[in-house]
Amino acid sequence: MEQDIRFCMAPDGVNLAYATSGQGPPLVRVANWLTHLDLDWQGPIWSHWFHELSSNHTLVRFDLRGSGLSDHSVEELSMVAWVQDLETIIGDAGLEQFPLLGFCQGGAIALSYAVRHPERVSHLILFDSYVQGNLAEGASLQR
Repeated sequence: MEQDIRFCMAPDGVNLAYATSGQGPPLVRVANWLTHLDLDWQGPIWSHWFHELSSNHTLVRFDLRGSGLSDHSVEELSMVAWVQDLETIIGDAGLEQFPLLGFCQGGAIALSYAVRHPERVSHLILFDSYVQGNLAEGASLQR
């Protein structure tokens, strides 16, 4: 299966890479840390997911700022920046309403986006996700 890689620019000037594959209604897979649009498509961890998800949908996925084909040298790595990046990619892709799929860190980003744009998210699918992570305010690293 082929993927079409595109680039767009976040409000703070960071170049973001995203890809589409398959045909059908859109499905947005929110990135988790250390993705690479080309390498993940070919690798043993994610390729079977992408092939299956692209079989009945137009799968939209992206590289977070700081990883993959998106700009590596960035000043801000935060939830606010990641949600703005997702907004930018969705706008560039011209999506109106769609399901969001978030794995791990992508779940927190998807949830934040869904809270800000409930009219656009038809389904919120979270897998192995968290809301605050292990370094939530007041948490200790010691067990």
